[in-house]
Amino acid sequence: FDDTLGFFPLRGGDRSPLGSPISMQKKGARFGTNVPMITELVNDSNVQFLDQDDDDDPDTELYLTQPFACGTAFAISVLDSLMSTTYFNDSALTLIRTLVTGGATPELELILAEGAGLRGGYSTPETLSNRDRCRIAQIALHDNPYEGIGHNSTYGQMFTTSLKKYGQLCIGL
Repeated sequence: FDDTLGFFPLRGGDRSPLGSPISMQKKGARFGTNVPMITELVNDSNVQFLDQDDDDDPDTELYLTQPFACGTAFAISVLDSLMSTTYFNDSALTLIRTLVTGGATPELELILAEGAGLRGGYSTPETLSNRDRCRIAQIALHDNPYEGIGHNSTYGQMFTTSLKKYGQLCIGL
């Protein structure tokens, strides 16, 4: 029982209102723990296709399939990691959705799921400003603007440099 407001004054200094001895301990969580994850996409059993229509053809190599080339094949361990993250933190799903879709709302997803498509309209400054949102891109370290950062530097150094200098958030390598 947590008596943070002090409604029940302690009779002794070391006893609870019910008379039992008080045992205090600090319970905390460890933050910043890294969990290494290795995924091999060579084995078909490690891959989950996002579209239900995509089938696993045993005669075709995985890297030659259309879902793999289009980026709609996920490693099962990545999906498991995302599921466990969203189970313990509801906001993680919103963050992942925003990073992947660029800010699509659940209402828009519901409208699109019901079959209503998006229709083009007039471009106004207001509609054009709505398109200015975060995007995910895969950038090689030898391309601009990261040219020279990757040599003899840690991920932390690259992370802080890209965030401070270019305003870009690095998610991973």
